[in-house]
Amino acid sequence: MMKPIIYNLSNHRSDVYEVEGDIRIHGKSSTIFIASSTNFTSWLIKPYAQKMNTAKFRSVTNFTIKLEATDAIPHCTQNLNHIPAVVFSGKGHALNLFHAFADVLFPLFLTCHRFNRSIIFLVTNHYSPWTSRYRAILQKLSEYDVYDIDKENQVLCFSKMIIGLRTPGALFIHPEESRNFSIGSFRKLIRSAYSLEREFIDRRTGDRPRLLIISREGSRRLMNEGKIRNMARGLGFEVVVKRMVPNVSMSLTAQHVNSFDVLLGVHGAGLTNMLFLPRNAVLLQIIPFGLDIEAYVCYEWPAVSMKLRYLEYKVSLNESSLLGKYDDDVEVYTHPATIREKHNHHFRTVYLDNQDVAPDLHRFQKTLLRALEFVRA
Repeated sequence: MMKPIIYNLSNHRSDVYEVEGDIRIHGKSSTIFIASSTNFTSWLIKPYAQKMNTAKFRSVTNFTIKLEATDAIPHCTQNLNHIPAVVFSGKGHALNLFHAFADVLFPLFLTCHRFNRSIIFLVTNHYSPWTSRYRAILQKLSEYDVYDIDKENQVLCFSKMIIGLRTPGALFIHPEESRNFSIGSFRKLIRSAYSLEREFIDRRTGDRPRLLIISREGSRRLMNEGKIRNMARGLGFEVVVKRMVPNVSMSLTAQHVNSFDVLLGVHGAGLTNMLFLPRNAVLLQIIPFGLDIEAYVCYEWPAVSMKLRYLEYKVSLNESSLLGKYDDDVEVYTHPATIREKHNHHFRTVYLDNQDVAPDLHRFQKTLLRALEFVRA
């Protein structure tokens, strides 16, 4: 018997193993068996790309990986040795647009694109509406139907399997990690999946630049949204205000966003729609008080990597609904970074879940004019 080859590609973000050998998976028992003549052992893995988020990570199914003798592991029910497979979870944050792309779809692209669609997806914590929503992208990455592996009572056999997804942490990747793939390559796949017409901005048409304002409900609302809309129209933009809802097809959403030159919104998952913008379009992120690091990691760095022009407007305390909620010298106002480091749940409650913004119109006008310069250049 050949000794199995196991590559441990895990890091602080996610656990990932690439295995070659006699591999058998029984989905209902969440067990992966690897035939071996020595080193009989076992360990657990949660095949989700963000193990740093302990609250969400806890809900992801544990898989047991067992190295055992060939005669001790279950017999094959379905032999798929000619096709590699990848095991990953569709749970965690995957219903949130940003995390669907940053934690599942982009890592899946980085993990599987080299197989040229000849790979099978074995999905634990499968949620069929999620699969349906992103089917166009999944079909660009695999020519096979998705397996809801938790319901699979057969023993599926493979000669190559990847367990978990490697992730760069957000919608960007360092060149040394890329294996010749990048967020630009992923955007090209998205353009193909959703038949997006505009690859880049062409301002020679003479039309008014189109501005999409992402409207939010709940937290981080843009309280003077109507005034900003009117000001932008007065500056020369054709303005559309839209609340992105999950029950609209991704194809229609992507094609709609692709028709705009500028995407404007308060920091949040809606800005993930920048993936559908044409190259050289503008992303204008309004950053609520205390959220500078989140804004940089989630949207600024990725936007630049996508060849978008990036602008930001940092909300001061005077423009935030947090003003007046606490004593003047409280850490919420003076040291947001300290609260982030010490009390992550409290940080989220204060700055993400209970803050609305109202940018100063005179100051914000300068940012809009800069966006206008970019698209007319």
